[in-house]
Amino acid sequence: MDTKKISSLSRPLDTDYPDNRLIVLLCAMIFIASVLFRMISGDNLLPGIIWSARDALSVFFAWALTKEIDPDHPESAIIAAGVGISGLFLFNYPNLLIALLLVFLFRMVNRTVGVPLTLYDSILIVITGIYLVYTGKWMYGIVMSIAFFMDAILTNPVKRHFLFASISLIAGLFGFYMKGIEIDLISGYYIIVLLLLALFFIFRIVLAGKSHSISDRSGDPLSDKRILVTCIVALIAGLLAVLEGLTSIAATFPLWAAISGATVFDISQKLLKLTRY
Repeated sequence: MDTKKISSLSRPLDTDYPDNRLIVLLCAMIFIASVLFRMISGDNLLPGIIWSARDALSVFFAWALTKEIDPDHPESAIIAAGVGISGLFLFNYPNLLIALLLVFLFRMVNRTVGVPLTLYDSILIVITGIYLVYTGKWMYGIVMSIAFFMDAILTNPVKRHFLFASISLIAGLFGFYMKGIEIDLISGYYIIVLLLLALFFIFRIVLAGKSHSISDRSGDPLSDKRILVTCIVALIAGLLAVLEGLTSIAATFPLWAAISGATVFDISQKLLKLTRY
């Protein structure tokens, strides 16, 4: 069976590209180092392997999310992976299902794979998002709704996503009604860093230039508008997580690492240009 006809979400990890080889090597090193550390600390082997795999996947998702919001610059993804490693020392483990959902949503909106989502993809995303809403994370119903809606109105739209956007919105609002919003104020240091990062990311969005990347399967140039909207969806997801405090931020740390990677690289390039004059 041709898996391409079933799903349009998968992207090949081509090891011919140096950054792809680097992230595979980096995640393998993180996994091995984490297993050794946990064994030395007295953890049992199986739980140590499981948590070490989570460490490695957390960094991988930081890298993968950055590839979706900044496909032109592989350097951004490497910076995000570095930020992701620092997060292993600062926070509890992120929610990898949230990271996976965001990867799916970003690929739906930016079309980096090169083809629209299949019906199976749409159903998979909705099921994943509704499950997260069921576990109390109502904001991902809202984020999912925005992503589906944008895919339904941008170039080469998938019209059925109007229906999926409505389902997602209803799920998100119902989750919000059941749980309510629990604003958990975080310390001044964290909120200042996050707001500055969000502000610089907004500047990056506003000043974004033309993309030079091509899609994986079709080889067509990526849509500048779709990449721009993907960044906006990423920012909305990050800011909604801030509302529920440090625990929610930790759960979405790969996303914030991705935003950091793209923003830091963009700032470094602008500073480099200034020094040349």
